[in-house]
Amino acid sequence: MEAPMCPHCGQAVTRVLDLPYGWWEWGGDGYVLCTASSRVDVAPWDHADCMGELRPFHPQDFGVRAH
Repeated sequence: MEAPMCPHCGQAVTRVLDLPYGWWEWGGDGYVLCTASSRVDVAPWDHADCMGELRPFHPQDFGVRAH
């Protein structure tokens, strides 16, 4: 089974971030607050590569492997 494709950037979703409230990124002279959504009703998952929200996505929908 292959990873699903991101609807935002078209790349495979191989890492998913659970960041409904946002994250901080270094901006050269300090940190900048970034958010996972432009709306109040934030999607629970984001594609780690492009940070596009994955509203209908859930990792468990694609099977779970034991480590």
